[in-house]
Amino acid sequence: MSFSLPARIGAPQLIALLFLLIFALQCVWFIAHQPLSATEGVYIEAGLLHLERFASANTSQHTALVPLMAGVASRLSGAERHVTEFNQYRMCIRLPFVIAGTLLGASLWYVARRLYGNIGGYVALGLYSFSPLTVASASQVGPDAVGAWGAFGLVFTSIAVAHTLYAPREVVLWNWRRILLMGLSIAICVGAQFSLWVLLVPALLFMLWVGHVRPVAALVILAAACLVGLALMSALYGFNLGAFAKALREADWLEIGSREFISPGISWIMHSFFLENGLGLLILTAVTLITFIVWKRTRFFGTTAPLLVTLLLFSLAVRMHFSASLFLFLALPFLLLFMAGVSADLLESRHALAANTVVVGVLIANAMIDVYGLLNLSSRTH
Repeated sequence: MSFSLPARIGAPQLIALLFLLIFALQCVWFIAHQPLSATEGVYIEAGLLHLERFASANTSQHTALVPLMAGVASRLSGAERHVTEFNQYRMCIRLPFVIAGTLLGASLWYVARRLYGNIGGYVALGLYSFSPLTVASASQVGPDAVGAWGAFGLVFTSIAVAHTLYAPREVVLWNWRRILLMGLSIAICVGAQFSLWVLLVPALLFMLWVGHVRPVAALVILAAACLVGLALMSALYGFNLGAFAKALREADWLEIGSREFISPGISWIMHSFFLENGLGLLILTAVTLITFIVWKRTRFFGTTAPLLVTLLLFSLAVRMHFSASLFLFLALPFLLLFMAGVSADLLESRHALAANTVVVGVLIANAMIDVYGLLNLSSRTH
């Protein structure tokens, strides 16, 4: 069959598409058996009011991006004319968020494959596609999947740009496509939640570290991307600079909700985070962290960068009340990427048999927990 396919599509791409299709089908199943929540209803109504210019959909936590995604989907699906029957249109209303979650999975696979090869890509996408948390987050109206996709794109687009700074050319103008892509990532990330601007910090540090030969160019590129991101976010307000400026002034840019170093209740949130993803994730996290510490081969930029972003997001999450779960979810793709990188090294080492047992066992356990959760969800609705 391969001779009739485009040259860029081979077995790795087809396997990734299969994983993503399974992920999307799980989301469809979830949507079919899970009615809209009250929070989702608020997003939908805010988006519809924003479209009619009756009220602004932004709050101190987020711009109008997520409400508009739900509002536009409601208008196109006809749900706008049946406000009391939103649930009948929930498949269409939640579709943009399923797309965002699927694109996040595709981005995770692409980066993992570029960094660690096919094995790393399969491990990362396998863990992502059968994670109950990713399926649930991508199947509901909210900032989780959207913000995570923007954050992941921001960090790794910045790293990709930094690698081009070694070329003997006018790198700022030559990178205009990547600048636009980074600006889009910033608009999606910060548009989903204002406090996610903190991802600009590791993005800048990685650019300066990798592209240390041209630090000024790195700063100019990031500044240009930020301007693009601001311009795209202003489009959410019809380029009404007054309304956009007001939204930025009233934004809560750092949602630290506790004076204590660790916010009360974070232990329950952390427990739920790992419990919802299955015990296998916790086991593989412990195995890969220990391996990373004791085995020098696994310590390189491709594994260190996602681990540092994970630690940053986790450290911020423990200080928060309302956004803790969002920051933990944002850390998940970076954590999966780190685990995929270390696992790929383990699977190619003399410990391959033991590593296969652990990695394959975790993947199977995650899939079983995920399928059981979806079937249990179905049984509760009948």
